[in-house]
Order: sequence, then structure tokens, then C-alpha cells
Amino acid sequence: LHLTEMSLNLLPPEIMFRIFNYLDFTDLKTAVQVCSHWRNIGEDPNLWKTIKITEIHPEDLKIVLNLPRLAKIQYVKIADWLVDEHVEMLIKTARLKHLDISKCFLHDIDPEVKSVNPELLSKLLNNVEVVNANRAVFSDEQLLEIFQGMSKSTRIKTLIINTTEEEDEEDIFADISFIKPDLFGKALANLEIVQISDACLTSDQLKALLKNMNKESNIKQLGIANNDVSEIDSEEFAKAFNKLVKLDLSGTNFGDLEHPSVFFKQMVESTELKVLDLGFNSFGNNNNRSLDPKVFARALNKIENLRMIGVDISAVQAQEFFKRMCVQTLIKELHFEDCKYDMSLVNPNFMASGLNKLTKLKMANSSINGPQCLEFFLRMAQFTKLQYLDLSFLDLCGIPTDIFAEAINKVEKVILLDCHITNDQLVTLFKTIALSTNIHYLDLSLISLETVPVDVIAQGAMKLETLRIVDSDLLKEQLDEILLRVASNSKLKLVEISYEDAFVVSDEVIENTELKELRVSEDYEYDEENWMQLYYT
Repeated sequence: LHLTEMSLNLLPPEIMFRIFNYLDFTDLKTAVQVCSHWRNIGEDPNLWKTIKITEIHPEDLKIVLNLPRLAKIQYVKIADWLVDEHVEMLIKTARLKHLDISKCFLHDIDPEVKSVNPELLSKLLNNVEVVNANRAVFSDEQLLEIFQGMSKSTRIKTLIINTTEEEDEEDIFADISFIKPDLFGKALANLEIVQISDACLTSDQLKALLKNMNKESNIKQLGIANNDVSEIDSEEFAKAFNKLVKLDLSGTNFGDLEHPSVFFKQMVESTELKVLDLGFNSFGNNNNRSLDPKVFARALNKIENLRMIGVDISAVQAQEFFKRMCVQTLIKELHFEDCKYDMSLVNPNFMASGLNKLTKLKMANSSINGPQCLEFFLRMAQFTKLQYLDLSFLDLCGIPTDIFAEAINKVEKVILLDCHITNDQLVTLFKTIALSTNIHYLDLSLISLETVPVDVIAQGAMKLETLRIVDSDLLKEQLDEILLRVASNSKLKLVEISYEDAFVVSDEVIENTELKELRVSEDYEYDEENWMQLYYT
């Protein structure tokens, strides 16, 4: 080690800098503690400018920003609250590009604490490229000043005010309905990515935004979920939104537009859209008789990432959608959870062929009958492009055990949360995995595994990387065998179990297992967010 250090110390500083530049921040922190020479090089602010500190409490902000190595920090996330003093510090951080003040109090902080000065706050935010103010608490005066600043001159490219992520009881959603429509439209048209869901937007504000987007606009990604768009002019709507790359229209009453077909016709003719969320809208009711099912199907099959969670569609629309997917589709990722429709008209062959062309399918708790499900698995067992499959809450008992196991083993990531699966299917699945599998990640949470033989479940588990078995009625013998079989060179790195199952694991087993991570969960949670996230990093 001494000789290595001496050799490295003979290198020119600029070469040492380039070597340090390849280190992650944990290793870089270690490197600067080796010697004064390494510290002098490793403290260069250019090496630390992209670090992301999880959260900085306002009272620690001065200390953090005064560290020499963080003189050029580009990302800052603040916790809890801000006052004028903190805002002034951040304004002086000249290289700041990304400011995360989500859920921060900038107003109504405390009866004895003054709210942040609106002009000061506007000066800070309008000089940053990415502003994540998701569910931050603003006063009307602060929001008005920010929008006025954006309408004149701004560095903001990404603005997040409200998202559709699951809310906590204490969350406060910003209401920006008081912003005058002309100011609203002009300010946002200068940006590239805008997330203003659940913001109580008025029809006049949305009309002004569309007017600006149809003239000259930089917006490429827009989230306006849970704002009512039903009174917008269909032509303006179609023209503006088909210029975007990513659009979140979930929960917007889009299906209640006077002529929703105009949007889909424009999509068929020409669209820039790659990602589209139509979740929690209704297109299958009587108001949409003018919505041609074939146009609807052709339009949706031009989208690469299509989200239709909780959508209501008619039997004919569903029939045409899957028929078109079978013949010609650009869809790679389909979110079809909780989607309800009359299954009777959907040809099992069309559905099976179309779904197996995808790379990611989330179909939890959706309508699918026995023949459709069987044909889907038969096709999947033969050939599939699927790399991610979520069939949570579905009844899969009717699938023959060998077909079930062969099909599932072709997919890299499989989520079967609370599915109806027979013991024979489970045993055959684990036996097939033990022989050969493409599965890296398997989630069988809320499915009883207690009748699967100890040897069978343990052998199969060794071929996986991640196994989630939360609330799966595991026997002590099963869990012990899985944990004790893991060796340093095993593929299995992570096992997730419930608190109840964790209590049966002895200290001796914990000490002797070579598993990298045994995760214990009080409540089951999906491993990824189920809401549309705009690209803001």
C-alpha cells in the first residue's frame, strides 16, 4: 500500500484529478483522508459539484454551503422550512441548478416566523434550472411573484408544483387558480417540463396555456392530472398536446370533451407523444358514441409508454385496441391496472399476440377471462418479448402447471402479488427455476407458500437475485433453509419477508447466512412508484 501511494503521488495533479473523478462520493471521501496531497486534490469543488445530499435541515444549510469542497454544488434538497436568511444563502450559491423544496413551508411557518419575502423567493427560483416545489406551502403573493418572474425572464426549465404521488395526511396542494390566465399561459410556455397536477386549474387558465403552446412554446413534458379539461376546445387541445413528448391527462375528465375523437385523429395523423397517461378517464360511456373505436385503437398503439390505469372503455374499444396491437403497435410499456371492460368481444388470440410484443406489462386486477389468460400464457411459453410482468390479484389457477412455469420463467421481473395460484403451480415453478430461469426478480407476496417442499423452494430461490415473499405463510424450516444455503457466490442477494416471519428466524441463522440483505417489511409496498414521473433530474 505504501509503494502504491508513493507511485500515485508521483503522478501530475491533473492526472490524479482525473482518477479521482471516477470515484463515487463514498470512495472520494475516503481518498481525501489518505494524506494532505490527496486531500488538496480531492477537495476540488469540481469533483463534488454533482453530489446529492439527501436532505439539508435549514439550520445546517450555512455549514453545508460554506464547505470549500461544496462551493460549486449543483443540487440542494431542503427539509421542513425556509426563511429569508436561507433564501439569501441559496441565491449566493451561483452554480445551483437543481433546488428541491418539496413539502417545505415557505409560508405559515410559525406564528412568530415571517414568511419568505415573495420577491426574494422569486429571484431564487427563477435563477435555477430545476425547481421541485411539490406540495410546498406558498402564499398567494409568493406564487404570483414567481409566475410574474417566469413570464419575464427565467432560467427555470423544469417546474414541479404538484404531482400525483400518494399523498400523506399533512400534504398541502398548491392552489394556483387565482393566477390570471394570460400570466399563467405566458409564464409556463417558457419552460420545458411542467408538473401542475391537482392545482385547481380553471378552464380559462388551460385555454391560455394551450393558446401559448400553439403559438410558440418550449414545453415538451406536461402533467395536468386531476384538473378538469372537459370545457377546453377540442381542436386547440389536440393541436397543442400532440406536440408534446410526455403528457399526463389522468383524472382530467378528458372523455367528457365535446369531441374527444379530434385528439385521437390528430394522433393518428401526426404526434410527437411517446408517453401518455389517460388513467381514470371514461371513454366507454354513451357520450362518446362519436369516438370511433378504430381511430381510438390506432392512436393508442402509436404510444411507446401507455398508462391506462382505471380507465373505462367499451367492449368494442377494447376489441379494436387489442386487435390493432396484434397487427401493428409501437407500445413497449403498458399499464393496464384496474382497467374494466366487457371481455366478451376481445379475441384471445389478438390479446395474447399483442401483449407478448410488449417489454413491460402491468395488468394487476384487470379484466381478463379464462380463455384469454390461457392463450396469453401459451404464447408466452413459446415466445415473448416481456421483461417485466405484473399480474397481481388475478386468478391464474386455470393455467396448466407446466405452461404456467415455462411462461413465467421467460420473464426477468415477475410480480404475482396475491394471485390465485395452486400448490402444484408453485412447486413446478420453483422446480423449473432451479433448472434454468430468466427470472431475476420474483414477488410472491400474499401467496401461501407453506406447502411448497423445503428443498424445492430453497433450490429455486438460489437461482434468483431478489425474492419478495411478504406475508406468504412461510415455515421456519423453509426460511432457514433459504438463508443458510446462500453462499458468497450465490445469485440471491435480497430476500424480503414480513415482521411475523422475521420473528421465527434464529440469531444463529442470521449470523451464519451470507445473504447480502434480508429486508423486513411491516406493510407490503410496490417496489416502484405507480404514478407518472416527469424527467426532472
